[in-house]
Amino acid sequence: MKNIIILAAGKGTRMKSDLPKCACLILGKPMIKYLIDSCIEANIDNIIVVIGYKGEIIKEILSEYPNIMYAYQNEQLGTGHACMMTESLLKDKSGSTIIVPGDMPLIGKENLINLYNHHNEFNSAMTILSSIFDNPYGYGRIVRCNGNVISIKEETDATNEEKLINEINTGLYVVDNKKLFYALSLIDNNNKKQEYYLTDIVKILSKSDIVDAVVVPYDYHLIGINDQDTLLLVENELKNAVK
Repeated sequence: MKNIIILAAGKGTRMKSDLPKCACLILGKPMIKYLIDSCIEANIDNIIVVIGYKGEIIKEILSEYPNIMYAYQNEQLGTGHACMMTESLLKDKSGSTIIVPGDMPLIGKENLINLYNHHNEFNSAMTILSSIFDNPYGYGRIVRCNGNVISIKEETDATNEEKLINEINTGLYVVDNKKLFYALSLIDNNNKKQEYYLTDIVKILSKSDIVDAVVVPYDYHLIGINDQDTLLLVENELKNAVK
């Protein structure tokens, strides 16, 4: 069974908008709708959207989609905390769960399907979509040992040696559903931002299971929209793609 968690609880502060970030428009269409349409095209069984700031706006935008479930993150305590909020909806579901940031709207059905299929083919506990950057500053680094992923280090917590790693985390994952909530129960907020990082489950799962990463070329489908500049970039790429 395919499940997906879409992380859409964030504010649109850097977007210079009072709307939730995922309600901001790309070529006249709310970015969250691009993701939902891709989920439907990828035949996802259970779609869970984590909402928080002005969540009623996201629900109204998605009111035409009858089968979406919602989880509520009332405090912005990190991506791991956001996923914890879905436990009551997902903990008894079979299969694997895709996790995607709501501000990566153009990820597309192909990336969802390909990562999910790779994850199941190799029977990993977790599979990460990664890419190679010449200048990886600001991104989480994929730390490997003997080819297997053992952790993801965020820029603010990485050592100088880890900052030299150029394989970066895109923010798209597939995790065995039962193992997801086991690992989430063990993470803490002992980091510089005092947030519960979803990426911390990698270190936990890799102790007893295989954590894999699939490296793909970086393109506009993987861009996370954090401000007006990246929004404009994505809009231009999308216009060029449909010409």
